[in-house]
Amino acid sequence: MSAQKTTGSRLSRNGIFRLVDIEVPILDDANPPIPEGYIPHQYLDTDLVVRIPQLWDDAAQAGEFNIVEIVWSRSGGEGVPPFKERWDGPITKPFPFSVTVPRDYLENDGTVRLAYRITDETGIPTTSDFRTLVIDRTPPNNNVTPPTPAFPVGTIDEDYAARHRTVDLVLSAYLGRRAYDRVYYYISDQSPPPDSAPSGYVEFPDENSPLVIPILVDLFRLYHNGTQYVHLRLQDRSGNRGPRSDQSPVEVRLKEAPSDLKPLVIPAMASGLINRHDARIGVVANVQYDNWNARDLVTIRWGSTLLDAQEVTEMPFGAGIPWSKLIAMGMGFAEGSATYTITRYGSNTPTLPSPPTLIRWDFRVAGQDHINAPALLNLDLPTVTVFGEGSKTDNHIDIRDKDQRVYASVLLYHQPRDGEVLELFWGGFPSMDKPVASYIVDTGSGDAEGVRVTFSDIPWQVIVDAGNDEKLRVYYSTFNGVNEQLSNFTEVMVDVVPPQVLRRVEFPSANSNMFIGCDANPAMWDHIPVQILPETVFRKDDDLVVEWQGYEEFAGGGQAITSTADTLTHRLTEEEAKKGYTFEQRNYDEKIKPIKSPDPQSPGSSVSVIYTLWRKNRVIGSSRLRYAKIDRKRVGNIYCGPNGDGPED
Repeated sequence: MSAQKTTGSRLSRNGIFRLVDIEVPILDDANPPIPEGYIPHQYLDTDLVVRIPQLWDDAAQAGEFNIVEIVWSRSGGEGVPPFKERWDGPITKPFPFSVTVPRDYLENDGTVRLAYRITDETGIPTTSDFRTLVIDRTPPNNNVTPPTPAFPVGTIDEDYAARHRTVDLVLSAYLGRRAYDRVYYYISDQSPPPDSAPSGYVEFPDENSPLVIPILVDLFRLYHNGTQYVHLRLQDRSGNRGPRSDQSPVEVRLKEAPSDLKPLVIPAMASGLINRHDARIGVVANVQYDNWNARDLVTIRWGSTLLDAQEVTEMPFGAGIPWSKLIAMGMGFAEGSATYTITRYGSNTPTLPSPPTLIRWDFRVAGQDHINAPALLNLDLPTVTVFGEGSKTDNHIDIRDKDQRVYASVLLYHQPRDGEVLELFWGGFPSMDKPVASYIVDTGSGDAEGVRVTFSDIPWQVIVDAGNDEKLRVYYSTFNGVNEQLSNFTEVMVDVVPPQVLRRVEFPSANSNMFIGCDANPAMWDHIPVQILPETVFRKDDDLVVEWQGYEEFAGGGQAITSTADTLTHRLTEEEAKKGYTFEQRNYDEKIKPIKSPDPQSPGSSVSVIYTLWRKNRVIGSSRLRYAKIDRKRVGNIYCGPNGDGPED
């Protein structure tokens, strides 16, 4: 009875099944698959796994059975099957169902027809479609040294290169030649040749095609001029590679190509490990070789990652390794090697790789990673909460917290690990120079993601020394022994230090009686200097604000002369914070000249000066008032001024 051509089914209970094809994973799952059935030689010394993809329709039910066997047929005979079992119904075997063919079945070269057979309880067998396997353990030429290749010329020079892109070697016929045999060729300037990777290969799909081996002329440029050699090795479709041939010599006289490639020098490996700090600075691989030409291209292989070609603009040349390539093989901890090749402008043939350089990296961090890696600041880390047991308000610290606990806490980050260290910083974001508290992760004590942990207490003196701040930035770092991350900051209101009383200003042009008169130096109509003496609380970028006010009488007596009120400001430099600063009141006509008394008998008018020190938007301290007598009047109702002595205008 003919069976309907529907995969995996049968028409009736007459013992005729429709079976899907048997599978051989090492062939079918290869990339790309190997449809011709040649078993790669590396699998011939182990058991072979074959696979029945699915349970057939109408398989044995309760009270029935099926006999399952693997058919292994050689030279028309099946012999002893490598697998045969009775399966009682209902069949509950897992599918796909794998069967191991013992290594002994792979011992001898030849062709195998492979299938599986299902026999039901009536004794009628059904066999799947056969597939062909080829077992080949013998390299081409029966594993005998192949013929020596023949060069078409005795010398390869620029004249030859101008007329020929390739050097076509000829190989004599050899025994056991089959379709898809490969001829691997090896170029060297040494005899005997060193062990090395092949320079290339030629595959011959047709076993009757001429044995001509075209080798690019540019490949001979990669070696020193003089005598060079080529030898061959044959390999069949199963991957069996035979012994090498004798070397065939040729004289080479070509323009020098890039040569003597030195191993990459990677400064970031000076410590023995490349970490995120190195990545932030920039990982550079220094390239150096002989016969550099402008527009040479260097291609670096970083572990298993191939970087884009870069133009070599100088020698030695520093090639940058971008972050995406540094982490292409994972965050680590791991190690590998880095090499490079050079391709001359106008050529498509790179040099042989440089000697390898060890690379070792670890980019793992304590806490979740972030999109801006390897940047130190990780905005995805939880931020801290600061608490004082006196003020009892989150992120607010004041004088009530003196002699009480002040501490910060934070929800633990993703996947905390034992021994990771968190360090807390009080102001100065994003500096990491002076941690003020810390916490060490201990998963044995319950530390886990989302658990709130508390840093060690923050010393009160640290809080006082940092001073008051409406928005003090408090933040922390994480450290796993190799790499750090920095959290974003929490703004904390700090009000713990009362404003300081600062020293009064000095008037350098006044005499010992604090009198600025007609003989003052500098003359008051040029300017009156107001000196701010240095204070220990001064900091770079602090603001000095001076208030100037004139009065009709001495020492602030009489009426204030409102038109003379003035404010002078200045932001301190680092040097001025150490040495102080001198203001100059230069507005003579409006702020100095009007300072005088309407009373002819008055002993003199005056000016008062006070200053305040600001740090951003908070007061650090203020000076007390300082008065100076200002008097332009001489004897006889005469006044001094920029135009000399005379009556007051």
